[in-house]
Amino acid sequence: MLGFTLPNFKQENLGGLKIAAIYGIKPHLLGFCGPQERSATQYLLRYLSGQKIAEKKIREIFKGFEGAYSYYKLIARCNRIKDPFDERVVKSYWIGNNFLEKVPTKALKEMVVKEFSRSGLLPKKIAAKQAKKIPVGSKPHHSFHVLRIGSITGRVKLRGKLLDLCRVGWGKVIAINLSQSKIKVKFKPLKIGKKYRLGKIKEKYIIWNRNLLPQPKLGQYISFHWNLAVQILTKKDLTNLQKYTQETLTVLNAIS
Repeated sequence: MLGFTLPNFKQENLGGLKIAAIYGIKPHLLGFCGPQERSATQYLLRYLSGQKIAEKKIREIFKGFEGAYSYYKLIARCNRIKDPFDERVVKSYWIGNNFLEKVPTKALKEMVVKEFSRSGLLPKKIAAKQAKKIPVGSKPHHSFHVLRIGSITGRVKLRGKLLDLCRVGWGKVIAINLSQSKIKVKFKPLKIGKKYRLGKIKEKYIIWNRNLLPQPKLGQYISFHWNLAVQILTKKDLTNLQKYTQETLTVLNAIS
């Protein structure tokens, strides 16, 4: 189990900041993204626990998640949404929705060059090279970032099995191990060869922090990120996550 408890956390009516938090907390605790100061981590955990933390403070912390925040800003701008932490915007990046359809490939390329070449991230030549390779039709979805761009902080090399851990996956709940705090799911793993594809259905256990995710029912679908159960998916969310993940694979396969 993860080393944190969130006794008052509930997933109803999350809002954009909470969605950013539940998907970002595991890679942040692993040291892969977000501000590296210990104080930032403590603020996020307190925020997720339901403690009253100034929204301004939380927003500043999430601006330090350089990759995700850049996508939020892009999606918001292209959809004429003032707040990059609008729930619909944040959800479009992690899960997917029709906001992604409003983002032109050109705008996505320009964002990669401008935002990902800032101090401490990619050298400008590398960012420009990455942008040039972005195929037409690419969407600013988390799956795209994982498979086409990769880590921009240099704190982790996304290769092989790590790609499947980093992408937001989904699975059908088939068993719950209360004593070990694990959930068994049926899912399709990412297969990497000459082409990207989702493989045959397999079963695996993922980590369940019951303070972060209410106990799901057998048969429900949940999302997971870095092998941590994150969210019980609605039918619409499941459809969108499947759709935009597959679109990423299709677009990238067309140029491989």
